[in-house]
Amino acid sequence: MADSAAAQLPLVARLNKESKKLHKLSNSLVNTKLVALLSDRELYGKALASFYYVFSALEDAVDKALERNDPDLLKFKDTLKGGLYRAPGFREDVEYFLGSDWEQRYKLRSEAVAAYESHLQQLSAQQPRLLLAHVFTQHLAAASGGQMVRRWARRHLGLPEDKGTAAFEFKGDSNNTLRSHFKKQLDEWGRSLSEEEVQAFIGQHFAAFHHNNAIIRAFHVSLTSMLRGLARILPPRLLLGP
Repeated sequence: MADSAAAQLPLVARLNKESKKLHKLSNSLVNTKLVALLSDRELYGKALASFYYVFSALEDAVDKALERNDPDLLKFKDTLKGGLYRAPGFREDVEYFLGSDWEQRYKLRSEAVAAYESHLQQLSAQQPRLLLAHVFTQHLAAASGGQMVRRWARRHLGLPEDKGTAAFEFKGDSNNTLRSHFKKQLDEWGRSLSEEEVQAFIGQHFAAFHHNNAIIRAFHVSLTSMLRGLARILPPRLLLGP
């Protein structure tokens, strides 16, 4: 049960407040693995593939709800279709790093990924409005923290100007504009929710973090990759010591 002060907050502020610890844990997991991923283009591509599956499943689940004219999802259709979707960009990047036949050559759908896909399909069929909590978690992360990933990948993997970071590139409206517009819409929509409905929405925000963390933990990186990544990122004076 939320305290009375928290219950008065707009939906986005409540989501951010309630998930602060989970968000911090998720960032730590991502940053730790990212160090290793930046040691090798193939490894980085395989990690992107895991989240291509996530974004593809989420966007497919949203599209199915839109096709059924779900009244909640329809309110967000223009924003979602206007540049927020990320799956095509993830696929483009995966094909750049792993080749167009990557799905035949690699088996990259882990049990953690499959579990998340199943969860999203279930929501689409039974409680489609709760997909918006996953969009808030996943797509806004790509529009914010994803920009750091884009800069690091470009710098440390030596990418060409127009290759390898399509998942984090926003055409038309900027990433900040899309984030702001989606959050404003979510707050307006959230004003009509009961406290029970808000709690269910917050629960799905948590679920998105838990699924992400499970996927990240399941993605194996070797000590060698970690050390190579550190060698790329840290200044030489720190690696060599005093």
